Amino acid sequence: MFGVLDVSPRLKLLILTLLIEGVVFIVALLLARLCGIALFPLTENLLRDILLGTCAASFPLALFIFSLSNKAKAIPLLRSVRKTVKTDVKAIFSMARLIDICFICLCAGFAEELLFRGVIQGKGGIIAASVIFGLLHCITPAYIVMATIIGFYIGFIYFFYHSLLLAMQLHFVYDFGALIYLKYCVNKFYGTNLLNGLSN
Repeated sequence: MFGVLDVSPRLKLLILTLLIEGVVFIVALLLARLCGIALFPLTENLLRDILLGTCAASFPLALFIFSLSNKAKAIPLLRSVRKTVKTDVKAIFSMARLIDICFICLCAGFAEELLFRGVIQGKGGIIAASVIFGLLHCITPAYIVMATIIGFYIGFIYFFYHSLLLAMQLHFVYDFGALIYLKYCVNKFYGTNLLNGLSN
């Protein structure tokens, strides 16, 4: 993929993040312009939206942590998500440092919320935005369902407060908390590393 360049898996992950989220950001700006949607300013109440977004992230984060617990094995959907996250997702971020995770989560929160809540939900409604959000997180069918549920949750928060910054903060805090928990608190790691192909 990267030709003859000898790039570390960590750097490849960061480059991939910039490429993917960069495309999402550009698509969001182009669609917003075509549809006549004003994405900026992101908020009219900076402090309120940062605090609310941080607090609102606790529900999906609690769901994520529960999905990795032994109790989740009894629930078919969560059992599938648990296996995928503990193998494939953990493998992807195994080489990432704390600052990398922060950067990745900031990029994802900013670009994805511009597109899904700012443009798609603004034009097509919460159902369309949430379903497309889920489908574009297509690691497994079960993961799509979980991502769609989280998309609905963020969408409802955005619907009530009309603040993209709040949605971005929620998304960022959830992603950051989930990846930190996965990397540093979940010790059992089994399965294949999806970045093996990139590290050759």
